Amino acid sequence: MAQTSTARMLVEKSTGSLDIKQDEKEELREMLKPVAEDKPKDFEHEIWVQDIKQLISKWVPNENEAEAIARWVHLYSVRFDLSPELVLGIISVESQFDHFALSNVGARGLMQVMPFWKDELGSSKDNLFEIETNVRYGCAIIRHYINRYKKLDRALAAYNGSLGKNKYPNKVFTQMRRFKATREDTAMTK
Repeated sequence: MAQTSTARMLVEKSTGSLDIKQDEKEELREMLKPVAEDKPKDFEHEIWVQDIKQLISKWVPNENEAEAIARWVHLYSVRFDLSPELVLGIISVESQFDHFALSNVGARGLMQVMPFWKDELGSSKDNLFEIETNVRYGCAIIRHYINRYKKLDRALAAYNGSLGKNKYPNKVFTQMRRFKATREDTAMTK
């Protein structure tokens, strides 16, 4: 628990308070509920998943794992109103698609989610090394920062703990183009 509060303090030092208003917290918790995958997929979803599976195959040689990453990225980017290329860009920069990645400050998984977010928004039992769980949390967190800061570059810097600096957002924007992002995707000001 001490490690979690220390990590949280480090993040807050560069992003400002992580205190989330109660109504925001409830909305995020609702959004963080896992999605059942039993709905039939539309044609666009299936084509996108197959296309991205091929694009990430150099980092993720296991076809089933690559498909799972692509599928969850698409599903949660739609759910959280994010560009799928944004989520792929973050994953590429944060972990190079290694869902077992562990940073020296304790961030975990594909999107390098800090464990304190489980207590803040989800359940302490959630496993951040699971692809679905990590993408779900990462998408919720970046959506939270976009809502808070209103500009994608600031939201990305907050996500990375480097608010006020452009190095990390620029890395993500570069990676987004690798995944066929358009100028509109990288210039989002929602």
